Amino acid sequence: MKLIAETCIIGGCYILISASLIAFNKYLMNVERFPHPKAMTAMHMLMTSVMSLLLYTAAPSLYPTMGKARENWRALLQYILPLGMLFALALYCSNRAYLYSSVAFLQFCKEGNVALIFAMSCALGLQAFSWTKVAVLSIVVMGCSLCAHGEINFVWMGFMLQITSQFAECSKNLIGEVVMTGAGMKLDVLTFVMFQAPCSLVPLLISVVISWEPVVWTDFSSHWPMIMLNALNAFALNLIIATALKRLSAVAFVIIGIVKDSVIVATSSFVFGEHISAQQQIGFVVIMLLAWISSMTCTAFELWKPLALWGNLKIREQSEKDKLRETESLLESDRRPAMGSKSATVERPCRDASHAFSSSAAPCRVRARQPYTLSQAFELPPIEGGTCSMTGGPRKTVPL
Repeated sequence: MKLIAETCIIGGCYILISASLIAFNKYLMNVERFPHPKAMTAMHMLMTSVMSLLLYTAAPSLYPTMGKARENWRALLQYILPLGMLFALALYCSNRAYLYSSVAFLQFCKEGNVALIFAMSCALGLQAFSWTKVAVLSIVVMGCSLCAHGEINFVWMGFMLQITSQFAECSKNLIGEVVMTGAGMKLDVLTFVMFQAPCSLVPLLISVVISWEPVVWTDFSSHWPMIMLNALNAFALNLIIATALKRLSAVAFVIIGIVKDSVIVATSSFVFGEHISAQQQIGFVVIMLLAWISSMTCTAFELWKPLALWGNLKIREQSEKDKLRETESLLESDRRPAMGSKSATVERPCRDASHAFSSSAAPCRVRARQPYTLSQAFELPPIEGGTCSMTGGPRKTVPL
C-alpha cells in the first residue's frame, strides 16, 4: 500500500509539472507575450544552473558523485560540452515550434521518438535488430503519420523544427550513454544536470547576444514574473524526473508517461481550444497502445522510450548499481561462512564468460567450503596405496 501511494504521488507530480510546463511554454510563446524562444530557453538553463548550485550548497548529499566529477572535471567537460549543445538545440527548436504549431500536433510528433531511438541505437550497436520490433514500430510510425495528416493547420516550419528537436534530443541521449558509460564516469542525475546546464547555457547566450533586439528586453520587463515562474517550473521538472527515476520502476514510469501524454493532448484541446480531428484521435490511440506494448515486451526498455533528458541512461545505471550491490553482498557472505557450519549451497553470479552474457541464465550454484575443526586440523592425510608400519609392537600390515 505504501509503494502504491508513493507511485501515485510521484507520478501525479510528474504529470502535473510536465503538462503545466508545456502549457506554460505555449502560453508565453504567444506573439503578445514573450515570443523569443532563444531567450526563454537561455533563461531556463540559467535558472537550472543557479538552482542546482544553491541546492548543492544546501544539501551536498544529494550529489553523491560530485567529488568524482570535480576530480575529473577536465575529462568530463570534453564529453558534456557536445551534449550540452545538442540539448540547447533540442530545447530551442522545441520552444520555437510552438509559434507555428499546436501543442497536440507537436505531442503527436514526439511519440515518433520511439522509432528514432530504435533506428539510431541499432546504427550505434546499442540495440539488437529485430523484425518483430520493426513491425511494431512501423505501426507506431503509421500512427504518427495519421496524426500529422489529420492536422488541419499544418505548417511545415513547425513540423521541421519539431523533427530537428527530436533528432537532437535522441542523439543527446544515445551519445550520452555511449560516452558516459565508455568513459567510466557514471554520474547521478543532479550532478549530471549541474554540469550540463552551464554547457547548454553558453551557446544559448552567444546566440541571444548575436541576434539581440531591444524588443526582447521590453517583453521581458513586461512579463518577467511569469518568465521566472516558468523557469522554476522547468527546474522542478528536472527534480521530479530525478526522483521518479530513483523511486519508480520502469513499468510504472512508462504507464505514467502514457497518462502524461494523454493529459497534455487533452489540455491543449480544453485550455487552448485546439481542434483535434477524429483521424488524429485514432492515430494517437494507436501510438499509445503500441508504445505501451513495446515498452512492456522490450528487454532494453530504456532505449525504447526516451523518458526525458537523461532518463534512459540513468535507469540503466541504477539497474547496474543494484546488481553490483547484490553481487558484492553474496560474495561477502561466501567468503566468511560460520565456524563449524555445514557446507551450504550459495548462489552467486557465474564467472563463466558464456554464462555471463546470457540474460536468462540462472545463477551458478557454488558449494561453500566447510572450515576445518580443531580435531580435523591434527589428522594425518591418508596414504594412497601401500602399507603402514606401526611401531611399538610386531610389524602389521594395515590395508588401506
